Amino acid sequence: MTFSRFKEFRRFLPTCWCNKEEEDTNPWYKFSAAVDTFNQIRKEKLIKADWSIIDESMSAWRPRTTQYGGLPNLSHIPRKPEPLGTEFKSIADPITGCMLALEIQRGKEGMKDLEYNREYGNTFGTTLRLVKEAGTLGVKGDAWFGSVLNCTNLKLKGHDSVLQIKQNHSLFPKAFVEDILNDAPGGVSVFLSGTLDGVNLIAAGYRYSRKTILYFIMSERAGTTALGQPYEMKYTDNHGNIHIRKVDRPDFISRYFQQSNSIDSHNQVRQAELMLEKKWHTKDPYFRLVTTIIGMTVTDSWRLAHYHKLIDKNRVERDEYIKTGIKRFAGYVAMQLLSCSSTLLRDNDDIPPFGISRQVQVDEVTRQVSDLTSSSSLTKSYRTLYDVNGHPHNLCKHSTNDEHGKKKKTRTRKCKICMEKRIRHDVVYYCRECGTDHSFCSVDKYNHERDCFLKHVRLIARLSKRKRATEN
Repeated sequence: MTFSRFKEFRRFLPTCWCNKEEEDTNPWYKFSAAVDTFNQIRKEKLIKADWSIIDESMSAWRPRTTQYGGLPNLSHIPRKPEPLGTEFKSIADPITGCMLALEIQRGKEGMKDLEYNREYGNTFGTTLRLVKEAGTLGVKGDAWFGSVLNCTNLKLKGHDSVLQIKQNHSLFPKAFVEDILNDAPGGVSVFLSGTLDGVNLIAAGYRYSRKTILYFIMSERAGTTALGQPYEMKYTDNHGNIHIRKVDRPDFISRYFQQSNSIDSHNQVRQAELMLEKKWHTKDPYFRLVTTIIGMTVTDSWRLAHYHKLIDKNRVERDEYIKTGIKRFAGYVAMQLLSCSSTLLRDNDDIPPFGISRQVQVDEVTRQVSDLTSSSSLTKSYRTLYDVNGHPHNLCKHSTNDEHGKKKKTRTRKCKICMEKRIRHDVVYYCRECGTDHSFCSVDKYNHERDCFLKHVRLIARLSKRKRATEN
């Protein structure tokens, strides 16, 4: 794709979800259809667990000339790594870590007319809409969603919940629980049962440390109060040595903390590792929102590939593999998308599956893939390995000897590593990145013992970050 066509693509992408018919009634008419499509695809394609995690996500945007920078509304959350931008309330599957549904936060005036908000308030309305969109039975949420009324109303609508209580402690016996746990050591819990509007609730207080008490509210069958996996507390003694002490905690609290960071870790991967929003600079606020959706989709695909063991499934020895991070995975996806749309591929050419070039094993012969080039004649890559710096090395055959009057035959050269041991092996393979004089033995159907190509890749030294940045 040329640069001019990419500019056209950037201008077209933010407009493909624009719904002119809702211009007078919906301030987010240019983008709300993208969120609806995102939620619909997740509902149809993903198999969900019974429980889900609800939290916030941000699409960073810093206006410079106007108050909102071309958007109907902006949110500011100081505690977030990207505090200013468009806020999404999001719900995720804690098993796979994938996003299940999103909802744009439209500000106080923009949210009041949405379903359930006038009757129950913004907190419960947002929670119930996301739970229904995700199609899960129960939900676990942090302090923004945590209140006794929210837990009660969710149960009345048929959904269990485990919610943490902080600011919204109305109807919660916070003072009573705090008085009981005032002098208690870490790991002590207290539970109180009660009924509100016919719903049986359990209020819990947990002494997390000397200074901190955690408060939770949950419906009756949302979890068990038996002891679960203990919390490992690390501390230093008078000599600076680190010690670990296991602190008891109830099972439902243990499960809550095992799963509660699903969306936070998803946001971290998208914002701090993939970093599409920082790489794709734009002055169009809706292109920034589309970039966020693309980043979420790539992150979900990467997590699903790990969950279903499509990548890194045979990582045994650390020096044999470089773990497939989100950036490398995004490169694989981009390569496959370009390969699918390219006319250079022949009908019998196979697109390599995820991670096929990452698995560097002596007893494995990687599949033959076609190397896309701009020339009319394609140079086949019979094997692809990556060095410690993440650079690919493709094993190719030497050119064919087609001199007049002679039978066509692939040229052969001496294996470079074998010659260092004063052993001559004529081979037809060479490393394309290192040059034709770097010929090596490789495992194939005729040779199952020598793999000098693998040794060559392993012997390449690791570059410093400064040298790697200079090369790129």
